[in-house]
Amino acid sequence: MGYKISGAAIDRVSLLWRMRRRARRGVLCMAVFCIAMGLLYAFCAENSVPVTDAIFGVRARTRAQPRARTVAKALRSAGANAKSIFVDPLSLPGIVPRDPRRPLPVLSRLPASNGTVAEPGVARSQSDDRGSRWGLSWLLPGPLKRLLDGRGRKPGSGRAWGPVDPELFGPHSKLGEVWNDEMSTALLGKRLKQVVQNYQAMNKYGVKFKGSTPRGRKLSGPELLCQLKERVKVTTITPNLKPFSELPWSSELPSLQLTSVLGPFESCAVVSSAGSLRNSGLGREIDSHDAVLRFNAAPIAGYEKDVGTKTTVRLINSQVMASEDHRFLSSSLYSAGILVGWDPAPYSADLMEWYNRTDYPIFQQYQKYRRLHPQQPFYIMHPQVEWQLWERIQDNMAEPIQKNPPSSGLLGTVLMMSICEVVHVYEFLPSQRKTELCHYYQHFYDAACTLGAYHPLLYEKNLVKRMNLGSDQDIYNLGRVTLPGFSTFNCTPSTAH
Repeated sequence: MGYKISGAAIDRVSLLWRMRRRARRGVLCMAVFCIAMGLLYAFCAENSVPVTDAIFGVRARTRAQPRARTVAKALRSAGANAKSIFVDPLSLPGIVPRDPRRPLPVLSRLPASNGTVAEPGVARSQSDDRGSRWGLSWLLPGPLKRLLDGRGRKPGSGRAWGPVDPELFGPHSKLGEVWNDEMSTALLGKRLKQVVQNYQAMNKYGVKFKGSTPRGRKLSGPELLCQLKERVKVTTITPNLKPFSELPWSSELPSLQLTSVLGPFESCAVVSSAGSLRNSGLGREIDSHDAVLRFNAAPIAGYEKDVGTKTTVRLINSQVMASEDHRFLSSSLYSAGILVGWDPAPYSADLMEWYNRTDYPIFQQYQKYRRLHPQQPFYIMHPQVEWQLWERIQDNMAEPIQKNPPSSGLLGTVLMMSICEVVHVYEFLPSQRKTELCHYYQHFYDAACTLGAYHPLLYEKNLVKRMNLGSDQDIYNLGRVTLPGFSTFNCTPSTAH
């Protein structure tokens, strides 16, 4: 007699089978969805398009309100009529007063690690696990764990493990061992070339510039330096300028120009946020300078050996100021040194038009921050600076560049050239550690971070390479460019034209 299964048992088995099948389908659908969203994010990131724009077809609003309740409470208690208190910038932490009897620091030696000097072309074998933030990452297979963790590095190698373009970042790449000042879009891949061409044609800011340098004439380094000195005036917003003079919060703006208050310094460092700063060991050399400039949300904690500890000036764009993710109003990262904010303006706009058409709410954030930190010097860069600098880039390139403002990197470099005798820029031109890793403190890979997409970064690097007073070996080994301060050389009227 055969064994019979009751109808109720058959229903239970059938129900379990259906539940398992649905669970498998759900897992498969979620996997496909995650992969699709990852590809969408990568595509939007490289084209500087918010993911929400691509999905919903509308521009996402930036929520600029602080998360912490304590910050909101402090804002309410500060009052609308809070007055700023001037503090001597030279008394702030991280600023070394100039001593005319002290010579410039010696910067000819390579940074040592454990008493040894890295040979050219040899990558460090030390693995970087600072980026591991996944509590259950040990449950995942190795390749998936590295992908989610974003480290993008194979164990025991210093080269990028992620999607590296060998034509640009390989050992025999088009970029070469040292940046070539003749770089152009012709050397870019099809994808990145199309992105650059799209920005060249977009002209969001209404740029109209015919140029003044004769076509085909390549200016020398000293001629370029004189053009910058004569035609790029680093100025900041003061309360006597309209429309700010008519605003109730104008007293919160510094009454003097930044360049008249800060400096002069003998030796300065401009620390980029490039991924190639990882494992560089440049921290001690960076701290040896009299003044150090950093950018946006670039952190120090955990990266001291590579980027140093000193902060004299932090240049931040309005997007960082407005983004809730960067916690501009509540993070202690921005409390060291002097803050300088900037926001793109239409090419031919006056201050009134810019005030009413900022890309991000820089002035609202400025007021909130000043009420929270009334003793910290905080300047806003005049928008004409970015377009004066853009004109110098376009005027000295043989092809059209993106009609967007220069990067914070070049703006910060010119700012420090206005208050320093010698400026050393680190990893603006990539060293032997060149990588597609965008920032040393993040885990996102894209060649656009080195070659430019929104900003005319490719052409900015060409300009800096022409003006470099240091050696190619300094660039290759250290990623260090040496530029003179504007006060250290004289220009005849013919030199700047």
